[in-house]
Amino acid sequence: MTYKDNKNFLLINSLVQEKKFFEARELLLKDKNKYLLDYFFLYILGFLEDQLGNSNQAISNYLESVRLNPSFKESKFSLGSIYYKLRKLDEAKLIFLDLIEETKDIRSYHNLALILFDQTLYDDSILYLKIASNLYPTSYEVHHQLGLVYSKLKKYYEAIKYYDLANKFNEKKDSSTLNNLGNVYSDLKDYDRAIFCYNQALKFDGDKSKIYNNLAVAYSDIGDLEKTIYCYEQSLLLNSKNLIIRQRYIFYLLYNFETKKLYKQETIKYSEEIDYLPNLSKINKLKNFTEDRQINLGIVSGDFRKHPVGYFLMDILNHLKNENIKLFAYSNPEIEDDYTESLKERFDVFNNISSLSDKDSAAKIYDDKIDILIDMSGFSNQTRLSLFKQKISPVQVSWAGWLATTGLKEIDYIVGDSIVTPETHKDYYVEKILQLPNIWCHLSTSDIKQIDTNHTPALINNYITFGCFNSMHKINNKVIEAWSEILHAVLNSKILIKNFQVNNYLYKKKIINEFKKNNILEDRLIFEEASLRDKLLLSYNNIDIALDTFPYTGGTTSLETAWMCVPLLTIRGDSFISRCGASINSNLNQDHWTAENVKQYIQLAKEYASDYKKLDINRSYLRDNSRKSPIFNSKLFSKNFAKALRKILLEYVTTNNNI
Repeated sequence: MTYKDNKNFLLINSLVQEKKFFEARELLLKDKNKYLLDYFFLYILGFLEDQLGNSNQAISNYLESVRLNPSFKESKFSLGSIYYKLRKLDEAKLIFLDLIEETKDIRSYHNLALILFDQTLYDDSILYLKIASNLYPTSYEVHHQLGLVYSKLKKYYEAIKYYDLANKFNEKKDSSTLNNLGNVYSDLKDYDRAIFCYNQALKFDGDKSKIYNNLAVAYSDIGDLEKTIYCYEQSLLLNSKNLIIRQRYIFYLLYNFETKKLYKQETIKYSEEIDYLPNLSKINKLKNFTEDRQINLGIVSGDFRKHPVGYFLMDILNHLKNENIKLFAYSNPEIEDDYTESLKERFDVFNNISSLSDKDSAAKIYDDKIDILIDMSGFSNQTRLSLFKQKISPVQVSWAGWLATTGLKEIDYIVGDSIVTPETHKDYYVEKILQLPNIWCHLSTSDIKQIDTNHTPALINNYITFGCFNSMHKINNKVIEAWSEILHAVLNSKILIKNFQVNNYLYKKKIINEFKKNNILEDRLIFEEASLRDKLLLSYNNIDIALDTFPYTGGTTSLETAWMCVPLLTIRGDSFISRCGASINSNLNQDHWTAENVKQYIQLAKEYASDYKKLDINRSYLRDNSRKSPIFNSKLFSKNFAKALRKILLEYVTTNNNI
């Protein structure tokens, strides 16, 4: 006779169904002395202790139950399961191997496969899953796990095969298989099928916030900005505390005219959600700081590579050292490349913090006695804004990697210039504005091969070629409307669009369709895939006029446009991201190429495209003068930047009475 025959067993079972585990355990323990040697009693007690989070007590009860009745498999299975939950994988593996020998129970096959998967023993995981599949050909769990393993191995078509089988037997309507299948199709760049799978998954039970997030990524990859933002909004409605989702949502807000209005309040909300860790907030006191003392300057970024951040930094780092600045990098990379290696040589100290927690990263920065800490990531993928929330440096600055407020009051300054961040715009920022004399950033050119710049190609082509090399997210419907009007007005003109997304069929189709809505046929459009930097720069020789995007203007692309002596037609907008082109043109004495609104932008395009000789004269002027401008003068920029940093550091010392 076991506890199963006790009159209280049914009542305990009822309490368990109601998730009243504490009450069930209290009732069970009333019979403890009577059933101390009952394997079933100990099994139930182990289960209740597990549900109440008492893992050690649960293990002890399961072990005793197994000792008393080795043939009772449920205790053994539960013991293996709790070991797995506690990440005691080797102990769990031995138990499930034993159960498979005894019972060929499908749950044991599945759990064993999960353990092997977690131990990255993927071939072994597949072996046991296929045995289980033969024994239980209609098992949803087994086929789902096979899909997961093959997906991890990037054997996508095998993964699709097993996910499809899993869906066939998905009686519980679990969304995870369809969601994972969508991920496989996204990896294959088959976005039509990916989006279909995600939308089907939303009809099933499961983590809808995760599914909406994946949908947002897919829509982003094909350049559908409105749906990207909508899906992130839905994801946040279901999981408002997820900082990664909110960060990605904030990233895209700036690209859209309407959602741009939400940007500042969302960044502040993000800042408030970051955990503040008081024990990390140690600031080195600036004792005996004088104007000629060496500055310890730390830069945090995930983009020390072939990326705008890398291109901004390469040529100025050595010059900054000459300004009595010691340079510390805190790199949080997704990838590294040969550019990373070159940058490492230019820093005095280069730290990879990608595997470090905020606590350990903050301790490192504190130990390095950093005076000024600069963020160059903002809300991009590899952000570490959470470090800045802890205020671990006397002065903290946002510069160049993100062209808008961070929303963090712990960041003291945003670096700009009189055009991108005029004092009249100070309310746009949580940070104070730090104005540089000429321009907010600098383009390194020492690594660019000598590339000849041509005369304006219209002289040979006998038609105007407009061009834009900006990211696809910046090319919105209003931009295409303006470009279409320009193409209609300028006879036989074409537009060259070059970015890394044009090899995506759905993105290219979307762009073509938007132009068609404005009565511009495909033969007026030239698409060119992204290329290595030297080849990309050569492509500028194929365009007469570069058309900037709005509201998010080009940054690095506009600087490269200037390097290649192509005139840039831009609009002076109402924010940092909308005024980069205006600042670049001002530094080139090309203010007449900056429009104040869309109507003037279209009018100037028509006017300048009407006279090929004047275009060529303007191009010759740029050829003679652009490379002498402050934009490409790394020594001048470094001197101005160092002077500005020293000024704010002295202001901090004075204000905080630390001299």
